Amino acid sequence: MSSRRFAVDAGTDAIGEVVAEYEGSVYLRPPGGGLEWSAPPHQVRPCTEAELRKAESLSAPVVTFPWA
Repeated sequence: MSSRRFAVDAGTDAIGEVVAEYEGSVYLRPPGGGLEWSAPPHQVRPCTEAELRKAESLSAPVVTFPWA
């Protein structure tokens, strides 16, 4: 199980990893990386099981082999 915390910004329906909570905002980053964004706490909800599986699969590292 992942120790990372994912949530959904209900205003945009975007899933993000919670990276900080500061001065009345929740800061999220897309699974797999990218620019973080902020949302008001009342707009952020926990992920469903399906959303959590999707977020974890998108944030998993891709392994490549040099001979492939």
